[in-house]
Amino acid sequence: MDKIPAELILHIITLLDAPDIVPLHLVSKRLFKIARDNEIWRKLCFDNSYSETTRRRRELYSGGVPIPVPDPPVLELQRRAAAALSANNDEAGSASDNSCAQGEELPSRVDAERTRAMANWDPSYPTEKVDWHGEYIARHAPISMSWLQQPTGGTHRTGHIREIRGLGYLHNGSGSQVVAPLDDGSVCLWDVNYNNTTGGHRRGTILGRSKPGLLSVNGADKEHAPDPAHSKAKMTSTGVVECVSVDSARNKAYFAVQSCLNEVDLETLQISSHERYPFSISALSEACDPVPLTIGTTLSLHLHDPRQARNSRSPNSSTDRVESVANFPTSPRVRNDFYRLLSGDPPPEYAPLFQPGPLSILHLASNGTHDATSGEIYVGGRFPSILTYDRRCFPKLRNTIHSGARISSLTSSPFPFKALESDLMRQNQLSIQAVHEAKSQTGKTLVACGEYNGKGSLEMYGMVTDADLDARPNRFQAGASQNSTYKNRVSASRSKLLSVSTHGTRLVFSDSDGQIKWIERDGSTLVRRWNINQYQAEEEQQQHGGLFPLSVLEANAGDVARKIVPTNGNAEGGHVDRDELLVWTGERVGLLGFKSKPAFGEGDWEEADVESVEEKARRKEERIYGQTMRRALQRQADEVRFVKGFGLGLGMGTRF
Repeated sequence: MDKIPAELILHIITLLDAPDIVPLHLVSKRLFKIARDNEIWRKLCFDNSYSETTRRRRELYSGGVPIPVPDPPVLELQRRAAAALSANNDEAGSASDNSCAQGEELPSRVDAERTRAMANWDPSYPTEKVDWHGEYIARHAPISMSWLQQPTGGTHRTGHIREIRGLGYLHNGSGSQVVAPLDDGSVCLWDVNYNNTTGGHRRGTILGRSKPGLLSVNGADKEHAPDPAHSKAKMTSTGVVECVSVDSARNKAYFAVQSCLNEVDLETLQISSHERYPFSISALSEACDPVPLTIGTTLSLHLHDPRQARNSRSPNSSTDRVESVANFPTSPRVRNDFYRLLSGDPPPEYAPLFQPGPLSILHLASNGTHDATSGEIYVGGRFPSILTYDRRCFPKLRNTIHSGARISSLTSSPFPFKALESDLMRQNQLSIQAVHEAKSQTGKTLVACGEYNGKGSLEMYGMVTDADLDARPNRFQAGASQNSTYKNRVSASRSKLLSVSTHGTRLVFSDSDGQIKWIERDGSTLVRRWNINQYQAEEEQQQHGGLFPLSVLEANAGDVARKIVPTNGNAEGGHVDRDELLVWTGERVGLLGFKSKPAFGEGDWEEADVESVEEKARRKEERIYGQTMRRALQRQADEVRFVKGFGLGLGMGTRF
């Protein structure tokens, strides 16, 4: 085997399917290296993609002559056979030569068309490094959900399960950990390191937990510890999703509890600083040292720099709070910017919001790297536009991007987006040169998700660079910062989108039906989908009975993914099967992986014996009862819509 040329082995492997290539990884290191060739797995991803399937179907049912050999391995064998036949008939007459030329014309034309179709489908960019073996796993491997160990304990009864009230991801040289607040006001850490080297703990177990009541609106410097029941009321009253931000470089975490921001040292699980704001905090940006943290309250935006000493007085009484609201920038008593320019007064440290409700804040670096003096800030929420600020001239509003939807989550991609070129590539109409020119342009992409008229809205905005924006004469007008817009409000989801993120060469988002969907970077082509409640269907299929079958309940019952965070294991150049997703449902956190079986479960925890068999059975009955009641209420709502339409089904248009 070692004497066979690598080129010949590589050519043989190209004629195999993916299930036949995988066993070659176990033969030898040489075959492992050859079988992991990036171009092979790129072609396999394309052959099994929706774009290639659509192209073959279109050619098969088109008016012209369909391609007789749609399978690429068979097509390669036919091309080789035609070439061999041509070589054997070199001494024959011109009629035989013409016959061989006609035999080679079809394979060559098919190869050219397939190469152009692959260039139109390829989601990667010229400067992007992609491990296509990992992409194939993420696109076609089985999906499993591994739930982290659920914390217990409390004042009500022994073994009471605590709810997780947020999600943060800590990744540094010491390993990977999940950081989250609990409903009793404590902070909990879980080990999700793949190598399980963090003190010998199992993956998914609890590493540490602070005392209850650490996170409080009154701070942690009181003489008496706060009541855990009171802390639970504070943690659950706002329903904020983006209430956790982790700074992996400094090993710090920020937790927002109503109007207070608590900075926690993750090594000691103690409060490092405590700051209070005039309004309830509804969103936090990603913490990335040395960039200041952007804090969004109900009616204002603030920059929090942990390196700067805070000497401002925090309002502790209701009178101070009323005075601070009365002196808010909307008051006519506040001096304007022209007066501050003449008098030398410092500018305000916050940006006022004239419409309440920011839900997501995104930091987008200007030059590809985060810097404390540059970078853009995008704010989305319950208002119809995405607000754009520049940290260098904060708190002045730089620009706005009209959306019309209620934005729930924001993310970005460092690559450009062109709506026209993306639509043409989706239809396989661009040449290879045109595709290369479209992907070689400068720019970045802003991705937003939310709700529009009761349905999910996935929006993509191609953003211009700072140099191009400064060269525009209308750079201060609304919408001047983007050069392309695409809004998918038809096929994204029938319900509200909750969270969106980049995942390899794909986009992943979740909706309020419990669905997690992966799509291509064009914003519409579906790669795969998975329901977060599918894990319990197999376990309860044999035991469940009653009025409504379990198969009916899977799509609209149980948990929803309120927030998703990728672990980016594939981007680090490590093991490709470690590119997983952290999923927060509002009560617990799970690790979504691309394997046939979960990596860990409830039976792996030492504390699993705390919950008795009767308690497990009772919890399962409660979950089934809740699913049944939800389905019954949905049917009742459908009947109300039907009656409202006078029996004509006019109110049923949004259900499909």
